[in-house]
Amino acid sequence: MPDHAPPPALSLILCSRNDAYMGDSRYRLETTLNYTARAAAQLGLASEVELVVADWGSTVPLVDAVRLTPEAAALTRFITVPVELARARQGRSPFPEVLALNTAARRARGTYIGRIDQDTLTGARFLGTFADWVRGRTPLPPAITGPLATTLLFANRRSIPYRLAVRLPGLAPLTRYLREHGHQLQIETGRVIYNLDVGIWLIHRDLWAACGGYDERMIFMNEMDPDMVRRLMTRYPLVDLGPLVGWDFYHLDHYHPRGSRSSSTHREVNTTHTYPALGFQPSGGGWGLAGETLPVRQATSATPHRPETPGSRLGWHALLILVRLQAGLDHAVYPFVPRWQRRVRLAREGVRGQPATAWPRILRALWASRVTAQPPAGALD
Repeated sequence: MPDHAPPPALSLILCSRNDAYMGDSRYRLETTLNYTARAAAQLGLASEVELVVADWGSTVPLVDAVRLTPEAAALTRFITVPVELARARQGRSPFPEVLALNTAARRARGTYIGRIDQDTLTGARFLGTFADWVRGRTPLPPAITGPLATTLLFANRRSIPYRLAVRLPGLAPLTRYLREHGHQLQIETGRVIYNLDVGIWLIHRDLWAACGGYDERMIFMNEMDPDMVRRLMTRYPLVDLGPLVGWDFYHLDHYHPRGSRSSSTHREVNTTHTYPALGFQPSGGGWGLAGETLPVRQATSATPHRPETPGSRLGWHALLILVRLQAGLDHAVYPFVPRWQRRVRLAREGVRGQPATAWPRILRALWASRVTAQPPAGALD
C-alpha cells in the first residue's frame, strides 16, 4: 500500500521469527497470512485491511523466506528487528512478544489494530462484519452500547485439530475444511475470556497509543493480554466479540496431544514474576521501539510451498476419516498417559534395591494404593 493511500480500516498485527518453534512455525505464519489475505481480497477489502508482521531477531529475515500468495504479498508489511537489537532488548526472554507486538502496533496504519497470533487464521465473516461496522454500512449490534472507537473487543478462537495441522495442508484443502467444518470446531473459551488464548484483541489505534500497548517489562509468556485489557477496562467497556462473528478465528494447533499444553512447560512465564504497578501507560512514551529506525518491506509473492489443489473426493474423505480416527485415539489414550507414567515411576522407586522375588508383592501393594505418593506401610519390609 503506497504511503499516500488512505489508511486501512484494520491493521492485523502479529509477531514471529524465522525458526522452528514447536514444529514448522514458518508454515503456520505463511498459512495465516495467505488465508487471511485471500479472505479480505475475496470480500473486496484489499484496501481496508493490512497485515503487519514484527520479525523479531531472525537471522534470515522472514520477508526473504516466506512464500506468500499475491494477495498476501500485497497486504503484508514486515517490520524487521535486527538480531543485535533484539538480543539487546529481550534480556533473558527467548521471544518477548510484548516488545514485538508493540513494535508492529506503533507502525501500523489502520484506524483499528487487531492483535492475532502468527498461527491464527482470520475468517471472512469477521472481516466483512467489522468492515461494515467501521464504514457504517450496518448498525452496531446491541452488545456494543457505545461508540466503536471506545469499545474494547476481545474474542477467543477455535482450534484446528493437531492431527490435521501437523500435516501442513495447503491453502485450498484447509479453506475447504474450514468452510465445511469450521463452525463445528472447539471454541477455546471460558468465563473470563481475556484470561485465555486470544483469537483477536481489537481496539482503536488511539486507545493503543494512550495506554502504550503491552507492558514491556512482561517479556515472558502469558498474562500480557489480561494486563493490557484490565488497564483499558478502567476507562472503556469490554465486549465479547466471539459470538458476534461466530468465533471466526482458527488456531493451527501445534501442541502434541501426549504433551503438556501449559505454557510454563515450554518457556518461562510472567506469572512467576512481580511487576509493580506503573499506571495506565507502564511502558512510557517510547513504547514499541519508538527511537529505532527499522526496515519495513513487503514480501515478493511466490508459489506457496504446499499444493493449492484439494485433491480427489476420495482422498479428501480419507483424510477426514484419518484425522478423526487419530483424534479419537488421542482422546482415548493420552489423558491416561500422565497417570501411567506416574505409576511406572512409583513402581520403579518401590522395587529399587529389592530382590526380584519381592517385586510381585511390592507391585500388588502399590497397585492397591494407586493414588498414594509413597508405597504402603510394610510393602518394603
